[in-house]
Amino acid sequence: MRAVLARGWPVFFAVVVGNAAVQALTSLPQATPGPGVVFVLLAAASAIALVLSLAMVVARMRSAADAGAPAWRWTDGVVALAAVIVVALAGLVSSWLVTPAIAVVLIVLAGVAVGRGAAGFAAFRRTPGRAILLLLATLAGVGLLWLGALLLGFFVTGWLAAGLTWLSFGIAVVLLLCGWTALARRAVG
Repeated sequence: MRAVLARGWPVFFAVVVGNAAVQALTSLPQATPGPGVVFVLLAAASAIALVLSLAMVVARMRSAADAGAPAWRWTDGVVALAAVIVVALAGLVSSWLVTPAIAVVLIVLAGVAVGRGAAGFAAFRRTPGRAILLLLATLAGVGLLWLGALLLGFFVTGWLAAGLTWLSFGIAVVLLLCGWTALARRAVG
């Protein structure tokens, strides 16, 4: 995990800070949620930035974990889009489903970063103790981030709250994805 972070941190840092800045800028106009053109364009810009940043993190995770791996695959963008859609749909069904959906998405993204889609789940077969502990840490971490974002929304509002929230989410996703990628690499060889 440390080796992947050490090799990929410049890209991870730029992507996390860039995504947090874009998310903060999309909340700057204080657009009221609704079918208005401005709100729909801001929501689309936010979603596109999220998908692109997630795809860049997965691509860099792969090249940092395996020096011979290609820097970009078309599957990175497709899986990132699918991940965002799955978490969004889970949130529409029930807000309680978001945390487990994020955990499952991280496991799948780790498999994609390793080069095999099911490698993330193979970690439960190969190293079940570590995988279960990382799953519990993932659920607890995402739950605490969710609580922190809620509390931050009470005390800090506007673009600053959005920027801090997305900065913390981005850092957590990179760290958790590094952990899941390390377990997935161990599971496949």
